[in-house]
Amino acid sequence: MGKGRRGISLGTGIMLLLTAAVLVACAVFLRTIAGEGMYERTSEFLIRLAEQGSAAQDADSPAPSAPAPEETARRTVQQTPAPSPTPVPEAVTLTLAAAGTVYAPKAVRQSAQENGDHYDFTAMFAGLGDALSQADLTIATLETTTAGQEKGYGNYNTPPQILDALRACGVDLISLATERALDKGYEGLDITLSELTARGLACAGISVDGGNAGTVMNIGGVQVAVLAYTYGLSEEGRQKSQEDERGMVARLETARMIQDIVSARVNGADVVVVLPHWGTKNKRETPDNVRAMARTLAEAGADVILGTHPNVVQGTERLRVTRSDGLTYECLVCYSLGSLLTDARTEENTAGMIAKLEITYDPVARRISLGEMAVTPVYIAREREGSRHVYRVVDAENEEAVSALSAQEQASARSAAQSVRQAAQPG
Repeated sequence: MGKGRRGISLGTGIMLLLTAAVLVACAVFLRTIAGEGMYERTSEFLIRLAEQGSAAQDADSPAPSAPAPEETARRTVQQTPAPSPTPVPEAVTLTLAAAGTVYAPKAVRQSAQENGDHYDFTAMFAGLGDALSQADLTIATLETTTAGQEKGYGNYNTPPQILDALRACGVDLISLATERALDKGYEGLDITLSELTARGLACAGISVDGGNAGTVMNIGGVQVAVLAYTYGLSEEGRQKSQEDERGMVARLETARMIQDIVSARVNGADVVVVLPHWGTKNKRETPDNVRAMARTLAEAGADVILGTHPNVVQGTERLRVTRSDGLTYECLVCYSLGSLLTDARTEENTAGMIAKLEITYDPVARRISLGEMAVTPVYIAREREGSRHVYRVVDAENEEAVSALSAQEQASARSAAQSVRQAAQPG
């Protein structure tokens, strides 16, 4: 605390007044006796005495007190800017695209054959434009192996250059979970996996080390798990599997699929996509057991289900299900995407579809929302060039691509677009 100004006591005041009176009386006496000069000098002396007294009194007064330490600290705290708020993570939107099955028997291989054993399938997919390349993740199903010429090319063993063509048109991930996965045995499957790896293509449907039948891909910070399964194996594949029971090809076994989906969620998957190879070939109607399995997978945690095998387009559906946490979720199901490449010439087989879907992930709520699905009808054209047929896959609603075909194939492409639009309706 600072000190206050000192007061003048009563006794001191009386003494000063008496002294002043004595001095005045002396001054009058001196003026009377000594004259004017002595009076003036006495007056100056009294003035200087008064000034010295005032200066002494000011010197005795304390300097203004400094702020208390606690007041200084309080001012410092008030002047410190508030910390910036923690930024809220933003939602991330990714685009998923999926096409149907790729099948390349002899007629298709010959269409791509150049200079003996050299093959180039790239031109076959040029008519798709950017229908596959603009998505963040694009998926297709390979209904053949790429085990090399030493295993003998045939209906279900294709030159690996077909993978180059799929990569070039935008495909990122291949499902091998089909009935033909083991037609060339485990060695043929191993070679096919190596060919995919060499081209930077991801794979689903094959369990290499006894793990689940999928892969997890980081798309813009969103963890997307893709799992694939087949209803079974061909007769040739079953014989090969009996010789070597490694069980690499994932099957449509309900308990295993549920376990894989739950495991994917536990391990951090934000989105789960399931690729089932199911249903009945060449049937537009979706069997009841397939619909029931779709609901089971959705309840287990599947967000998107993209079916293949029937080789014709079937309907789509948005399921609303309650999962183990008691909350309601939505799952989009495409029961069959049809074919992306085949030599079949029936009207239903030459028409397939590409499904494109926006998925938005909210990192705060840790939930996704599904946008509207866009459908691109595709048509597999076949035209004669010289002594062979040439196959071309086109976006059936892209007039520039369709106009490059013959008049007959243009009409077929437009018909395919209409049938796909009708078949892909929800319900």
